[in-house]
Amino acid sequence: MGRYENCTYFNTLYDAVCNGFPQVDRANARTILREVILAPDDYTVEFADASYNKVQMMDLIARALIALCISGSPQETFERTIENAANIIKHMNDGYITSEDAEERKTFLENAARSEFDLFTAYALRQSSGKYNSETMHELKLNIVRLREFQDLIENYTRDEVEVEVGREEFEQAKPIYKMLKSLQNLGYDYNFSPRERESLDIDHEDDEDLGDDFNFSNWLKRLMLLQLRKETAVNKVTIPDVVNAKPEDTVLPSANSDLEARIAQLRGAYDKRRFDSKRFIMLEQSKGQPPADGDNQ
Repeated sequence: MGRYENCTYFNTLYDAVCNGFPQVDRANARTILREVILAPDDYTVEFADASYNKVQMMDLIARALIALCISGSPQETFERTIENAANIIKHMNDGYITSEDAEERKTFLENAARSEFDLFTAYALRQSSGKYNSETMHELKLNIVRLREFQDLIENYTRDEVEVEVGREEFEQAKPIYKMLKSLQNLGYDYNFSPRERESLDIDHEDDEDLGDDFNFSNWLKRLMLLQLRKETAVNKVTIPDVVNAKPEDTVLPSANSDLEARIAQLRGAYDKRRFDSKRFIMLEQSKGQPPADGDNQ
C-alpha cells in the first residue's frame, strides 16, 4: 500500500468515472466509485436510468483509466515516454541544470507517478473483478513496471536541484544511460531491460509484492477508498460552533467544496441577522403603550 497511501492522485479516479460516463457529475462520480469498490459482489450500481453490476462497472472504470494514460497506440506511448526520459537524462547532466531542466524533470516524474497509479488501479480493478484477458493484464503489468523503472532511472541519475553545475563524473555516468534508452526506444514496445541491467541500475521491479499473484487487490482497493474518504472528511469537516464564533475575515472554508461553502455562508448570514440590535431594542421599549401614529397599520 505504501506507494499510494497518500492518495495523491486519487482524483484521477473521479475523472475516469466522469470521462467514462459523461452524464455523471463529480458528486455522483464519488458515490459510484465508493459503491463499486466497497459494495458486495452482487451489488447493482444504478444511475442515469441505467443499472450495472459490479464487474461491469469495474471494467468500464478500468478502461477509462487506461485511456487517460495511453495516448495513441501502446507503441507510440512507449516511444514518447522513452524519448522524454532520455532527454531529461541528457539535459540534467550536460554541465548546468537550468530552471527549465529542473521543471522538465519534475513534470516527467509527476506524470509518470500519476500514470503508474492509474494503471495500477486499473490492474487492481480487473484482478478484483475476476474477469480479464491474460494478455491484456500482462501488457498492463509491463507498463506499470516500466513506469517504475523510468522513475527510478531519473531519480538515480539526475539531481533534484536547480541552477547548479554538474561535474564530469556525473556526465560520464549518465552517458551510457542515455545511449541505453535510445537503443531501447529503437528495439520496440515488446523489449524490456534485461535482469542484469535492472539489477546493475538498481531499478528492478519485476518481483514487486503488489504485482505478485498472492497480492489481495480487492483489499487494496477498499483500503485506498477508505483512506481517501477519511482524507475528504478531514478536509470538509467544518462545525457550526466554529463558524458562529469565528470572525468572517478569519474563517477559512474548504474551497474544494462549493456546496459546503454556500451552506455555511448562508448560515452565517442568517446568524448575523439575528444578532442583538441595542438601538432597535430601545426604540421598541420606548414605543410600548403608545398608540400608533396616524396612518400606521395596527
